[in-house]
Amino acid sequence: MTIEAVNQFLTKVGEDQQLQAELAQVMEAENDCQAATELAAKYGYDFTPEELASEIEKRQNEFQNNDTSDELSEEELESVAGGACTPAVLLGPSFNATIKMTPKGKW
Repeated sequence: MTIEAVNQFLTKVGEDQQLQAELAQVMEAENDCQAATELAAKYGYDFTPEELASEIEKRQNEFQNNDTSDELSEEELESVAGGACTPAVLLGPSFNATIKMTPKGKW
């Protein structure tokens, strides 16, 4: 039960479209953090809903702080200059879109 396991799970979600679809589905649950934690356990990741919520909140705060800045980060600048796609702060482009479309009160 560690933040490292949360990060590994979130990285996996960013890479696996099937897992993204499953996570989007469990986010509809009343207790979405618990449902997401149970989904993660199904894939071998061991962490608590509180650890997941804490990491999501941390990433959202980082995203908001970066989003209010008028300057590009080094990573963003490199990806623009190189034509690469910058990974989303939360999980990845697909999941980031899912998060933004989720009603207030969810992650």
